[in-house]
Amino acid sequence: MDTLIIFDFDWSLIDCNSDTWVVDKLGAMERMKPLMEVLPWTQLMDTMMMELYSDGRTLKDIDMCLQMAPMEQEMVTSVKFAAELGCELQIISDANSHFIKVILEKHCLQSYFTKVHTNPALVAENGALRVLPSHPENNPPHGCKLCPPNMCKGLILDSVRLGSSENLNKRVIYIGDGGGDYCPSLKLIHGDHILARHGRTYVQEKLEVGRALVPLDIPSYELD
Repeated sequence: MDTLIIFDFDWSLIDCNSDTWVVDKLGAMERMKPLMEVLPWTQLMDTMMMELYSDGRTLKDIDMCLQMAPMEQEMVTSVKFAAELGCELQIISDANSHFIKVILEKHCLQSYFTKVHTNPALVAENGALRVLPSHPENNPPHGCKLCPPNMCKGLILDSVRLGSSENLNKRVIYIGDGGGDYCPSLKLIHGDHILARHGRTYVQEKLEVGRALVPLDIPSYELD
């Protein structure tokens, strides 16, 4: 059976949260912490990118931090091996397009993924990196109570599966760890699989509670 492997990015494909990694390495974490309580995450990251710009930090500074973000060699090998076996690989992530692009390029993995679904990032005329929500703010709400306003990973997974006649018959393997990965986990059907990261147990715990709704085995994985 043909296989479609969907990766979350932060703490799944890579071994950190790329957003907080950059902010911390560039010395703005203490300013970020109080804003975590009041701003939606994508708006928070856009704000912090403007803060870094105000500090004199350049896009090159951000990219240098991203290139140092930890990613296990075993994961790099696994991505290449899965692609060589004929699996299609995609990313669904609440990070942003620039962060993901730089990290994939660092590990020479960009060509292995057919699609990256994430929050778009762009460089403004003044040189500041801006982060926009995947689900545009001027669009009607996506309506999912499990997901943040900027992105419903479950709806994205549905669009991936239903948007191509080839994908309708593919087995899906979903790799994730956090709260945003619970919704797409519920979209999986018989024959699909979810790999919930060991030690970051949100998805695994939620699925164990609602196991009757999800006719799947729920293995965990670790890279140690």
